[in-house]
Parts: sequence; C-alpha cells; structure tokens
Amino acid sequence: MPAAPPPSDSDNEVSTDALVALLVRHRHSLYAFIAKQLVNPADAEDVFQKTSMVIWKKKDLFDSDSSFFHWACGIAFNEVRNFLTVQRRNKLHFDVELVELLAKEAAEENEISESRLTALRDCMAGLPSRQQEILRRCYLGNKSITDIAKGLGRERTALYKQLARLKQKLQQCIRLRLASGGGHA
Repeated sequence: MPAAPPPSDSDNEVSTDALVALLVRHRHSLYAFIAKQLVNPADAEDVFQKTSMVIWKKKDLFDSDSSFFHWACGIAFNEVRNFLTVQRRNKLHFDVELVELLAKEAAEENEISESRLTALRDCMAGLPSRQQEILRRCYLGNKSITDIAKGLGRERTALYKQLARLKQKLQQCIRLRLASGGGHA
C-alpha cells in the first residue's frame, strides 16, 4: 500500500472569500496600527493601501490557524518601515526605534480593545433577555429614547435610570472579566 502524501502547505490556506472577510473585519484596527506610526493621515492611507495589496499578493503564505491581525500587522510594519525609508529626505520623520515602539503599542492597544469587546459580549449575554432587548433598542436602533420609552409603556426618566444602572452593571462585569483574564479573545 502506497504511503500517504505529505501534507501540503495549502492545507492551512485561507480561501479568497475568507481572506476578504478577514481584511474587512480587521481594516479599522489595521489602519489604526499604521496611522499610529505615521504623522500624515494621507501617508497612513497610502501605506494601508500598499499593505492591503501586499496581503493580497502574499495570501498563500497566511496560515489560517494563526492570527490574521498579527500576520497583517507584520506586513504593515514592514510597509511603514519601507515608506519611512523612502521618505527620509523629508525634514520630519521617525526613526526605526520609535516606529517599532509605536507598532508595539498599537498592537497592545488592539489586544486590549479586543479583550474589552469580548468581555462586553459575554456580559451582555449574561443579562436577562428583556434587558438585552432594551439595550439593543436604545443603542442599536434609530428611535429616540422618548419613542422607545413610549413603546415600552414607561416614563423617559425611568428608562434613562435603567440604562444608567445597566451601563454600570456592564462596566463592573467587564472589569471583573478583564481582571480575571476572562475577556481575552
């Protein structure tokens, strides 16, 4: 019986649709990562576009079992360094050590944001469905608080007080989850 062929590198490749979805999902965080390293927003936009093209060209190198954001940040970091090297003739520029420090801080900030978002989702899921519905109506809908209160058969001030209590409850839950390490993505 012939031996099974060795696993190919393509076993962990991501599909084109999945790559596009990942890029769309992380575009704001990736842009923020780049923008924190550059002075001019137009430069950040140029580097973001270049980074997106490089990500597309190197899509076959992405391992779907790893973090897309960290992989993309590696590409973005190199694109920022390349951009700054070309821009050395300008009077205002950052040195490589500063760019590395800014990149590290940007990556850490993104991890904190992702942890907080995960904790918020978990805390929201722990609320009774009625409270979840009130939060959705007030924060995701396009109606005014007055209209929502009328629809619920409540006074506007009572709804504001309940929202304040729910906000405080969620903040406390998020703090506890983050302190216990339960909010990490």
